[in-house]
Amino acid sequence: MKLLHLSWSNCQILIESVAAKIKRSGFKSDLIVAVSRGGFIPARILCDQLSLKRLASLQIEYYQGVGERRDSPKIIYPLNAEVKGLRILLVDDVSDSGSSLRFVRDHILSLEASEAKTATIHMKPWTKFNPDYYAKNTDAWIVYPWETLETANSIARKLGLEGLNGEELKKRLITLGFSKKVVSKLSL
Repeated sequence: MKLLHLSWSNCQILIESVAAKIKRSGFKSDLIVAVSRGGFIPARILCDQLSLKRLASLQIEYYQGVGERRDSPKIIYPLNAEVKGLRILLVDDVSDSGSSLRFVRDHILSLEASEAKTATIHMKPWTKFNPDYYAKNTDAWIVYPWETLETANSIARKLGLEGLNGEELKKRLITLGFSKKVVSKLSL
């Protein structure tokens, strides 16, 4: 399993590069919509970088764990803002398959937003939906700093199904790049 571990500083720099691309493009958003949960932090940083105070969200579920997803995205908590006639910037952390980002963009447009652009930190080479703005391509599973424990738990469950347990499992997680501090918090 190929993992890409990012620090808070790495993420800040990458999101700032996305903001610079948005500025260069000339796109002016009336409202940023965070695709919850992965889009919360990038969306808030983009608000800061683009001097936007209006931030809304909606939550969808698609991924159930590392590499495990539902058949299709599903809205769990609806959009908490009126978007009719507004230019929207949708923000998520990554466009992996692209299904959830396309789903949310289409949903926003069905609510009569005048325009909906998409931004992510990362894009996978196999995505079927290219965001309008993104920082980097990667084929690795990304471990963002706001989800290290969650990702480590998901990987630990998979490794447990493969027969690893106890100290063997902890050592494997550390070789995958998780810190001893994160591994010590897992309930193995």
